[in-house]
Amino acid sequence: MIDTISPWTRIVLTLVAIASVACGGGDGGGGASADTDADTDVDTDADTDTDADTDTDTDTDTDTDTDTDTDTDTDTDTDTDTDTDTDTDTDTDTDTDLPTDCTGLDDFTLCYLDTTATEGTDRSYDICIGGTCQSPGCGTEVCNAPGPHFPLADTNQRICYNASAEMTCPSPGEDFYGQDWQYGWDTTHAATLRFTVSTAVTDYPVVADNVTGLLWQGCSRGLKGNACTTPDGAATSDWSTALSYCDSLSWGGFTDWRLPDEYELDSIVDLGRYFPSIDTDAFPSTPNNYFWSSSSYAGNVSSAWPVDFFGGFVVVTGKSYMYYVRCVRGGPTPQPARFTRDTSVTGYPVVIDNTTGLEWQGCHAGWMGDACATDDPAVTGEYSNWQNALSQCENLSWGGHTDWRLPNRKELRSLVDNHVYSPSIDTTAFPATPGGYFWSSSSYAYGGSTAWFVAFTSGYVDGFDKSDTEYARCVRGGP
Repeated sequence: MIDTISPWTRIVLTLVAIASVACGGGDGGGGASADTDADTDVDTDADTDTDADTDTDTDTDTDTDTDTDTDTDTDTDTDTDTDTDTDTDTDTDTDTDLPTDCTGLDDFTLCYLDTTATEGTDRSYDICIGGTCQSPGCGTEVCNAPGPHFPLADTNQRICYNASAEMTCPSPGEDFYGQDWQYGWDTTHAATLRFTVSTAVTDYPVVADNVTGLLWQGCSRGLKGNACTTPDGAATSDWSTALSYCDSLSWGGFTDWRLPDEYELDSIVDLGRYFPSIDTDAFPSTPNNYFWSSSSYAGNVSSAWPVDFFGGFVVVTGKSYMYYVRCVRGGPTPQPARFTRDTSVTGYPVVIDNTTGLEWQGCHAGWMGDACATDDPAVTGEYSNWQNALSQCENLSWGGHTDWRLPNRKELRSLVDNHVYSPSIDTTAFPATPGGYFWSSSSYAYGGSTAWFVAFTSGYVDGFDKSDTEYARCVRGGP
C-alpha cells in the first residue's frame, strides 16, 4: 500500500501518541495498540496458568487509512479486560494439600509429614498409621505399612503335590485335598491375565497388576529397555539408598515411585516357579536374589525385610547388605479397622479381615473359647504334619461354617503384624497365638517334599519338610 500520509501529519500523530502515553491514555491511538496491560496476575498456585494473557485484542486496526486527512483517530480503546482469573483449581498435587493430622482417619490415608529435620530428606510417600502421619522407611517399625492395602493376589501355584512329589489333583475327601491349586483366583483365570505390560515410554516399561491394582517398575534397578537387557547404572544398593532411589525415580512417565513395603513386594512372588520366582514375561531379566522392602524389623531396627526372588522367601537381614530394587506406585486405598472378631457362636470365634475379605478361625487349631484358652476336644493336639493340616481344615466345623480350608502362603503371611514380634500378629484379634510356625497349603515348587510356613515369632517365611509337625489356622472365603 502506498503511504499517503504527509510528513506533517506524521509529526502531529507522533505528538498525539506521546501526549497520550504521558497521560496514561489507553492504547496510544494510531492503531499500534502496544497493550502494556500490566495485569500482574501473580497466581501463586502451581497451575501453569494457561491463560498466558497474550491479550488477543491485537488491535491491528484494520482501517486502511488511505484517506489523506489528518486521521486524528479518536478511538479511546479503553481496553476493559479485567482478567479476574476465575480458575478455582485447588491444585491437590502438592504435599501441603494433604492432611498433617491423621486423628480419626483410616490407615493408608495419604498425609503430609516433613522428615527433612529428622532424616535429612523429605520422602514424598506419607500415610496415616494408627492415627499418626508416618513416612514408611523412617528406620523403625513405627512407620511400617500396617498390612496389605489391596486385594490379595493368588500364588500362581498350578500343580498339586503329595508328601514328596507332584500328583494328579485329588478330589474332595481324598488325601491331600485342599491344597493351594484347588482354591482361589488361579482356578478361574489364566496366568496371562494377571499382568499388563506397558511400553508407552520406550525402554521404561511399567507393569500393571490387574489383581492388586499396583503399578511396578518393569525392570529392576540397573536395567532398562523393553526387555530389560540394557545396563542402566548400579544394580544393587543398601537399604537407605534403595529408599532414595525409588523416591527420586522418573520412569515410564511417572515420578511418584516408592520402595514397596513387604506386603506389596510379596504380592508379585510367583510360587509356581523358581530361579526366579516371578512372572518373567511381565518382569524379564529379574535376578535370582533378594529385593529390598521399605519395612524395618520390629525385633531389631538395624534390619529390614527383603523378599527373595530365588524361591519366594521373606526374611530379615541387616540394612547394610547390597540387594536389588524394584519400585512401585499406585494406591494406597484407605482401610478401616483391620479386624472384626465375631463371637456370636460361643466358643468358636471368627475373625473377619476387613481389608482382604477373608474370614479366619479365631483360635489356632486345637484350641477354642472366646479367649482361645480351652482345649478343643474335636482336635487331638495342636500340632500336625502338612497332610493332616489340610484334612483338619477341610473337615472343620467352626463358628457356624463348614467351608474352611488351609490358607495359602500369601493369605497366611497377610496376617503378620510387622509392628510387633513374638508373636507377630494382632493378639486382640487372635489371642493366645503362639510365636511359632504355621502351615500354609502351598508347596515349595523347587522340591515337592517341602511346604511353605509362616513363622509368627517374627513374620519370616520359609519351608519345612511336610512330615514336620507345626501349628495350623484355617480360613474361608476369597475369590
